[in-house]
Parts: sequence; C-alpha cells; structure tokens
Amino acid sequence: MKKTLLLVLTGLFLVAAQASAQQQTVTGKVTSEQGTPLPDVTIIVRGTGTHTTTNSDGTYSIRTEPHQVLQFRSIGTAPTERPVGTATVIDLQLRRVAASLDAVVVTALGQTSTQRSLGTAQQTVRGDDIAQAQRENFVNALQGRIAGVDVTSSSGVPGASSSIVIRGISSISSSNQPLMIVDGLPMDNRTLNTGVLASDASSLTAFSNRGIDFTNRAADLNPEDIESLTVLKGPEAAALYGIDAASGAIVITTKRGKAGGGFQYSNSFRIESTGAKPELQKVYGPTLITNDTLTNFNYFGSPYPTGTNFFDNIDGFLRRGSAATHNLAFSGATGDGKINYRLGTSFDNQQGVVPTSDYSRVNVTGASQAQINNWLNTDVSMAYTYSNNDQVYKGDIGPLIGLMLWPQTDDAKNFLTPSGVRRRITFQSSSLEVDNPYFNVAKNQVGSKQNRIIANVGITITPFSWGYLKSNIGTDSYTNQNLVLRAPESSLGSTFNGVLDLADVIQRNLTAQTIFNINSHALTDNLSISGLVGNSISDLKATTDALKGQDFLDPNFVSINNTNVRTSKTTLEERRLIGAFAKAELDYKNYMYLTLTGRNDWTSTIPVERNSFFYPSISSSFIFSDAFPGIKRFMTGKLRAAYAGVGKDARPYAYRPSLEYKTTTAGGYGYGFTGPNLALKPEFKRSFEYGTELSFLDDRLGLDATFYRSQTKDQIVNDIRGSYGTGFILFNLNGAETRNTGVELTLRGTPVLRNAFSWDFQANFTHAKGKTLALPNALPESYVSDTWLYGNVRNGTEPGLSTMSLTGMFYLRNKADQILIDPSTGLPLRSPTFIDRGYDRQPHYTIGLTNTLRHKRLTLDFLLDMRRGGDVFNATQHYLTVHGLAMSTLDRNTPRVIPGVLRDGKEDTPNPTINNIVIVPSVQTGYYINMSEELFIQKNVNWVRLRDIQLALSLPDGFLGARNSSVFVKATDLFLWTNYIGLDPIVNGNSAAVGGSGATGIDFGNFPIPHGVNFGIRMGF
Repeated sequence: MKKTLLLVLTGLFLVAAQASAQQQTVTGKVTSEQGTPLPDVTIIVRGTGTHTTTNSDGTYSIRTEPHQVLQFRSIGTAPTERPVGTATVIDLQLRRVAASLDAVVVTALGQTSTQRSLGTAQQTVRGDDIAQAQRENFVNALQGRIAGVDVTSSSGVPGASSSIVIRGISSISSSNQPLMIVDGLPMDNRTLNTGVLASDASSLTAFSNRGIDFTNRAADLNPEDIESLTVLKGPEAAALYGIDAASGAIVITTKRGKAGGGFQYSNSFRIESTGAKPELQKVYGPTLITNDTLTNFNYFGSPYPTGTNFFDNIDGFLRRGSAATHNLAFSGATGDGKINYRLGTSFDNQQGVVPTSDYSRVNVTGASQAQINNWLNTDVSMAYTYSNNDQVYKGDIGPLIGLMLWPQTDDAKNFLTPSGVRRRITFQSSSLEVDNPYFNVAKNQVGSKQNRIIANVGITITPFSWGYLKSNIGTDSYTNQNLVLRAPESSLGSTFNGVLDLADVIQRNLTAQTIFNINSHALTDNLSISGLVGNSISDLKATTDALKGQDFLDPNFVSINNTNVRTSKTTLEERRLIGAFAKAELDYKNYMYLTLTGRNDWTSTIPVERNSFFYPSISSSFIFSDAFPGIKRFMTGKLRAAYAGVGKDARPYAYRPSLEYKTTTAGGYGYGFTGPNLALKPEFKRSFEYGTELSFLDDRLGLDATFYRSQTKDQIVNDIRGSYGTGFILFNLNGAETRNTGVELTLRGTPVLRNAFSWDFQANFTHAKGKTLALPNALPESYVSDTWLYGNVRNGTEPGLSTMSLTGMFYLRNKADQILIDPSTGLPLRSPTFIDRGYDRQPHYTIGLTNTLRHKRLTLDFLLDMRRGGDVFNATQHYLTVHGLAMSTLDRNTPRVIPGVLRDGKEDTPNPTINNIVIVPSVQTGYYINMSEELFIQKNVNWVRLRDIQLALSLPDGFLGARNSSVFVKATDLFLWTNYIGLDPIVNGNSAAVGGSGATGIDFGNFPIPHGVNFGIRMGF
C-alpha cells in the first residue's frame, strides 16, 4: 500500500513538474488600428478558464503552454486568435468594428456573443463615454446615445429624479422603466413615492407626488465604475430576464482589475448657470393695494408710475452652481493573470443654482476575480454608496413660482421682519399668501440620506469541456432616510402650525441565479448547437417607517420631539419571484442562426391559481453577405427577425388588500380605500421586430434599422374608481390593451481615417407611437391622479388615443368644432368633464447625433439632441396669465370679439349665431382668470440641444510621473434652440415615481436644466 501511494505521488509530481516546465509567460501589447493602447481587452487561453486583461497602456501578461491558443476579445472590436507556439511576446492590433458582424457584444444574463448571431436589436455604450458625459446621474448620459431610449429629468436641481423609457409608453398606470442589471443581478432603481409618507394618509396634508422630488436610486452608481452598458430594447432581447424586463433591460458591466493596472486618478470641476429668467410684464401693478399691502397677487391694477424702481428678484435669487468630483482607483493582477483586483473610490459634491439645493455622494467599490484551478473561478464585487441630497419644492409651492409672483417693486431679499419672523405683504391668510422665495428655501426642507451596499458573489465551475456552471448570489440593500419640512410660518405649514415628515426606508433585495452553459457542439459538418438552462430566485422586502408631526412648539426647532400631534405609518412591501429558463441556439455555416428561449415565472403578486405563466421567444439572424459571397465584395449584410411573449405581474397586495390601523372611534383594524380582485391575472405582451444591419466601404459606413410592433393585453390598470356600494373606492383591474410601434435607425460612419486625423459619427433616429386600444370595463378614460397637478389637465387616455395624451376641461365646441360662447358674457364656455382635444406628448421623432474628431493628441466630441413634435403643457405661463403677469396680458385694454358661436340653441344648426359680443379684458378679468389651459398646451414643440461638447488633450507620457494623462474641458447643455415659449421643454411635473406616462411634458414651476462647464485631468500611474 505504501509503495502504491509513493508511486502515485511520484507520478503526480513528475506530471506537475513536466506541466510546469511546459508553461511559459507570454507578454505583449494590444493597440488599435491607429496605434493607441487598448485597455481592458480580455485575453483567454482557449478551452480553459485562464484569462487576463490589458492594463491602461495596453500591455498584458499571461501563463500558457506552447500548444495553446490565445483569444483576444473586447467590446466593439473583432475577436482575434493567436497560437502561442514558442513565442514569449505577442503584440496585436485589434480592428475596430463598432457595429460590424464580428464585434463582441454583451447579451442577456451576462453572456457575450458576436453581433452576427443576434436576432434582436440592442446597443452598447462604452463606460468611458458615460463617465465623460459628466452627469452625476449616469441615466442622463444615455439621452441621444441610443436609438429608442428617452430620458426625462424632472428638473434642473441636483438630485432630481430621471425616468428612462425604451420604445415608448405601453403601461397606462404602472412603471414603464426598464430592468437594471449590474454584473448579472438586478439593481433597484426606485424613486420614493410620497404614498409611504404618514402625511399622505390625509388629503389635507398629502403631496401625491406633486411639488416634491426624490432621486432615482440608479444615481447611486458611480459612472467611473462602468465598463460597458448595453440596452436590450425589447422583450425579444430581454426575454430571459422575465417579467421585470417587460419594458426592456439595461445591462451594466462594471470594471475589473488587470495586470499592471496601477493607480488611476481623475477629477472634474464644474461651474453652472441657469436660463431661468422668465419675462414678466412691468406695466400694470397689483389689482388692489392699501398702505403698501396687497389684497392678493393679481396684477390687473393701474399702470406703475413713471420712474418706479423695479428689482430683479429672479436673477438676484439664483446663484452660480458648482461641483467637484474626485475619482481614485487601484487595480492589478498576478503575473499569470489568475487573480485580479480593483479598488475604487469617488467623491462628488454639487451645489445647485437654486440656494440650499445640494447633492453629495461617496462611492467605495471593490472587485476581485480568481482562477482557483482549471475548473473553478470566482468573481466577487461590492459597492458602497453614501449620498446626501437637499432639494427644494417645485410647482405652486416652489421658489420659482414665488419669484415670479412676488412684486417686482419689492426687494424679495427682505423676507424677515426685524423680529425675525416671516414678512407678510398681503391681506391674505398665511396659508394663502405665496411664500417669499428666500423664506421658502431657508425654512422649508426636502432632504434625503442614503446608505447602500450592493454585493455580488459569483462562482464558475467547469466540470466538462462541453459546458460550465455559473452561479451568482447577491444583495442590494439600502437605508433611505427622508425629511420633509413645512415650516410653521410658511404657506405650506401654517394651517397646521408646521408639518414634519420623517420616513426611513429599509430595502433588501436578494437574488440568486444559476446558469448551466452548453458550449457549441457540432451536429453535422455545417450545423452546431449551443444553449443554456438556469433558474433565478429574487426576494424583495421593503419596510418604511414613517412619522408625521404637526403643531410645532418652537417654530425654529426641527425635531419630531418638538411637535404636539404625531401620527405614524408603517408600510410593508414583499414580493417573491421564481423563474426557470432555457435557451438553444442553432448555427448553420456561421451565417444562419436560430435562437429559441423559454421562461416560466412564479410570482407572489398574482393569485396562486394564475401566478405561473410561461412565455417563449424566437429570433433568427441571416448573414446574406456570407451566404452569397458575391455580395460581400460590396457590403456585408444581415437580416434579423424576432418574436417574444412576456408576462407582467401586479404590484404587491394588488389583489388582496392588507389591514390598516384605523384612527376612528374605538380604533382597530380595517381595509383601506383599495378593494380586492381575486380574479386578477398577469398581463401579457406580444412583440415582433424586424431589422437589418448593413456595412459598406470596409466597415467605414454602417446602418442598423429596426421596425417593431408590440401589443399588451389584459393590462393591469391601478386605482380605478369603483362603486362606493362595494365598501371600497379604488380597484386594480385587468382589461386594458395598448399597442406600440416604431422605427429605429442607427447610422454610423468614419468619413476620415488617417494616422494623424480621424472623424467618427453616429446618428440615432427614433420614431415611436403608443396607442390605447381598450380600457377595463369599457371605461371612457383612465388617468393617474398624481398628474392632475395644475388646473384641469391630466394625463388621461381613452381608447383610440395616444398613451401620452392629455385630457382636460377644455372649451365646449359645436359639431363644426367652433367654440361655444356664453351669450350673457361674451366669454367661452368650458366643459364640466374631462374631454380629449387631440393633444399628444409623443414626439414625431428624435435624433441623437454624436461626432468624434481626433487630431494627434487632441480629441473633440459633441452630442446634439434633436426632437421634432410632441406637445408640452406650459402651466407656468397659464399661471402667470391668470395673475396678470404674462406679457400677453399687456393688451388688456384692447376691445375684442372671441371667435366662436353663441350657445343659444342654434349652435349645431346649419346657421349658428356668430359671436359679435365685444369684451375688454381689463374690465372683464374673467377673460384671463377663466381662460382654458388648452390655450397653453403648445403643440409640436421642437428643439436642438447641444447636450455636451468636450475637448481633450493627451499629455506626453511621463507627465508628472504618470504613464498616461489627459486634460479636458467640457460644456453640458450649453445651447438650446426651441420654439417652446417656456423655460425648458424637458420637464416632468411629478417625479420618476409616478407610473404610466406620468407628468412628462407638464411644465409647472420647474427649474430648467442649467448650463455647465467642466474641466479636469485624468492620470494613470
């Protein structure tokens, strides 16, 4: 026995020694076609788990054997292989193929593939492009860079939430935002809904997501940590991710370490200014003023005396914004590339153009990959984020409305009396008098603090040469502390002597995913098959502990212990989702591909009888230029087609309401407003897409075109009003149906490619349309109540209308579409109910145009964002008009006859009575006060916006001891040409928390996106 054991050990030692003797270290440098070093290129020893990546100067080192082959792969370049042989140095030049058929791309579930095999539409943006956009919220960097993607920021203050929609609005009341995936696992991108605040339990103190905003949680991710970002545009591409990806998916890969990585440092300093300078009339004074005290804030009075001194309260209020960002990362790897690591940290501090609006964020990230042996690899990452955001109110309770309404003959800086209390200037009650803007930002508060950890542990086991098992388990957990103060003296809080809301959100998302990949296996000489099977489990739990305090004891002490009346509210939200999925891909002669996928989900938010549902997808790709070699002499081309079905569940507790504590006499528990629906079932979307990818002139010119059509049936519409006889008010019902169609075009080209100069461009064109086909129970209209934020306009939709339509109490018209006039006043009559007038916030098309010009060490790039069509409701202008401040009210003394017909019983006859009643607006002020909001819905708004422009200079090697360094200057939102008469057509009257189409395109008291100039340096050591 001992002899046998000794022989075995001796044999193993000799084999190991021989293997060690055969191994050799291969080094080299990977560059582009122009000789520029390419970092982050993955080098794999084919058929093994051994791999490494190039560092910032393109060099690498890897242990291999003479008979093996090295594979060089990088996003956006053609994969290349080199046999090792006896070489110890292998230098390589990778060919740039930004969208060609041989480019390596990231697909669903973190898989990589070549572009030729994909039968679906997707687009990738490099992490460097996102970081260089200099947007604190990386979501805002995507606008214009990807066809079919629309990003809307709620305002121009730091920390404003941003919503992202892919291929238009399809859900009438639920979220239309895509699933966010980071390193294979979901990332939470919620925006706090004010429904969890204790004050929202009462209609007297509820915000209903109006006048207040919170950051969307994707903003916690540091843009400098992103390696690449891929947008899977439709259910066809994202089908394997399940119901959460019904609106598409954004797949983010973060950076990993590499051999010789060293230190990387970058900074950016920013200066901001704003164009928030609305034009106000300075001819007519307040309607009535007694002893320097106004009756109200209406300006229909006598003209100002000659020589009146006016104050520029708006310009004097706004400040110059600033921001400073510092990024530091350290990365490296062992000589054989079996272990790599990266540690990064970032600090971002921003002061907005509006006083007291600030945002700061600290990121700490760590990641490491290790090859334990030939069959076991690990990948571990963690990201910690701390952020602190102070915002201001918006809308009619925000400082912008206060700035415009405050008398221009009064210095708004004097907002306190000598005794230190709020200075009042009207006879109105303290709750009706609009807050002085300086008082508003000094006393009222909207604050949020966040601590977040995202951890991901991955293990890859390769037990067989024909397949491998990859398993990931991760957590996305955060604590979000929110404070909302309505000061006792302010118009917001005076009725209750102050209102203080505190809400602590504890969020925990657990996800586990296991995939068994089957490598390509030849079935015949011309046909091969590959695939995968897997499962995923996600468990979400959110607890919000909210507390409302009213009646402050000391008006200047902000503490819940300083309130006399307190109300608590705890909101629990739990959801579990289990999925099983599979994929098979057939490859015929490397030019025809057929991909089949299937997934079954089990969700806890649908009654158990219907909570399991299966949905398939099929896609195909045909490289016709390879199938017919004669074509390849002139071009390369690909045709693709795909179909997918995908389900979507309901929000937690949608079909069976939970019990709530009651404050009525004797207390106890009872149901809330929302009733049960035990017949609730998942909605289902079916989607088709067809496309082609063409390239010409040796890939110097390329076109990607896609047409898609999707239809959602049995759509769940939330919070539909029902009969009070049921004992409830609101219900969640199936029955809506919507259809989305669109065309996406991406044209890319390299008009000039020389050693000293190159020019690249990419144009993204999007035409998207969403239409409502049916509503539950044949309802005439559906709307999200939070969007009813000003006057009588809301995001209502009806069968046959756009999913982004607006309805309102507009003017009454006869059958000939003539306005009906009241015979007794000569003024138009308004509808007592909400009606449609053809308003649609969907643009006809959008274009994003990116240009990059390189000359030796200089690089200039810029992005133009263009939009044609789409309506915007300028509620701010309506507000100024009814208060007599708009420039359009200067002709108030001019007599006029309003075009229309009298409502005298003849309005619908062949000969209606044409209105001839003369009115004078200064006498009949109802002309302005009762003016319909539809006159302020501006149709066909167009714009051309210079999103960003950057000039960068690469410094000589060795500058300040750095291996590579560059300096840059960048301007963001520097130029805007538009026919919109408001401050900025990119608006959202709510926040990103509101579902459906939200209040996108409703402009009321929003600060515009500021202009910014950044400068900084990037260095690698």
